[in-house]
Amino acid sequence: MALPASNGKTVLVTGINGYIASVLGQLLLSKGYSVRGTTRRKASSEPLLKGPYGPYKERVKIYEVPDMTIAGAFDEAANGVHGIFHTASPFNFALDTYDATVTPAVKGTETILNSALKAGPQLSSVVVTSSLIAVIDPGAEPNHVFTEAEFASTALERATKERDEGVKTPGNVLYAASKTAADRFTWKFREQNKPSFAISSINPGVVIGPPIVLPASGSQLNETLLPIYNLMSGAMKTISPNIGTGSFVDVRDVAYMHVWAYENPSKADGERYISFGGFGPVQATADVLRQKYKGTKIAENIILGNPGEGYVGYDKETGEVKAVEYPPGNIRASGKKAETEMGLKFIPFIQSLGETADVLEALL
Repeated sequence: MALPASNGKTVLVTGINGYIASVLGQLLLSKGYSVRGTTRRKASSEPLLKGPYGPYKERVKIYEVPDMTIAGAFDEAANGVHGIFHTASPFNFALDTYDATVTPAVKGTETILNSALKAGPQLSSVVVTSSLIAVIDPGAEPNHVFTEAEFASTALERATKERDEGVKTPGNVLYAASKTAADRFTWKFREQNKPSFAISSINPGVVIGPPIVLPASGSQLNETLLPIYNLMSGAMKTISPNIGTGSFVDVRDVAYMHVWAYENPSKADGERYISFGGFGPVQATADVLRQKYKGTKIAENIILGNPGEGYVGYDKETGEVKAVEYPPGNIRASGKKAETEMGLKFIPFIQSLGETADVLEALL
């Protein structure tokens, strides 16, 4: 198959080795863009360059940015680009201090936006990868449906208070605080600087979907794919808690939304877009995977838990998962804005999970 011709435009993706960023980069390359990527260590991007990015190597350039919190860190990589996608941010629940999570998330956002101001008049759009966790506060009334008009506050307030008191904050709370703080900074920056380029954000739920590169072992998968692998391998001995509200979205939809926001700057400027495909709790993940691999060793590995518990759509008579829906009372988010404005139909959970598992089988 012939490669798409270059469209003459160059874009920058920060944290190019990341799960979302790598899929986004591949989509951009397939659409004819030249892609610049930043990474802490150039060597870590070799699997991308020798693998899925290999056919496009003439249109890929990697910049080493060891510390994205240093002023000017992105200046060289951003100079002359037509678009910037800021996906780099710490996502590791093992990081356990405010200074290791919240501070670099905000400083990294500040650094890339300041570099954008110096990138040149050709820059039309900056798209920031935020999170649904910057929208949702867990203490909402039952059945509340969150939209882009809402801004989370609970996690950041807690993390800031506990930092000041010298109290240790759980990693998942620090992650939520980091995304909330970076989200707030993005909009404050836009208001204060009134840049000539558009600024928009994509706010995904828990991201699953087929990765385009795999680590050396399943234990090195990121926080959102690791539970799927742990179920398939048998490493998960009890059903783990859901991440956040148990929302999910496919990584391919997240990448599509980023590109749409960049390519439609007049519509996307100043907008947040929730990236939300539906409900994907861990128990449903186990039930769907057991159904998919019925009669195989993988199915034997998967912990039973309490089939059908915590979601609607499980047929107790047949053991079949016909759908995965929120039970009454759960808070949730709405992806309607993205569907309406972007013409997007989100990939369903059962399909996304199945296609993710197909790729992760190589690690078993």
